[in-house]
Amino acid sequence: LSIVRTVLAMIGKFGITASLSIIYVYSAEVFPTVIRQNGIGIGSMCARIGGVLAPMMYLLRNINPHAPMVLSGLCPLLGAGLTLLLPETANKPLPDTIKDVEGEVLSDEEDSVKTAILDLRNVTMDSHRTD
Repeated sequence: LSIVRTVLAMIGKFGITASLSIIYVYSAEVFPTVIRQNGIGIGSMCARIGGVLAPMMYLLRNINPHAPMVLSGLCPLLGAGLTLLLPETANKPLPDTIKDVEGEVLSDEEDSVKTAILDLRNVTMDSHRTD
């Protein structure tokens, strides 16, 4: 199983390298302008803390020989799952204030449904006029 282990390790290394590059781009899109630098800094700090703690994972072999591999596999899967909770930023303007992020934003589908309802109300109101 050494070939499978090496392939999985290389896939993991690719994922770690890609996520380190992506975190700066995505952080700039998610955080509003007023706290953007703080958000990018916190993301960078968390990445560096992971890099500092990674060599200490070898010590987990004293508890269980498979513990470092299990932890190295579960943490990225947990991180990937949590990214599904992040908002979509494609084709959307960057937020300027915290209220822009916290405020209620209608999706395109909801907005078009409201527009259609308003149009129907105008049509029915205009058809009942007798002047």
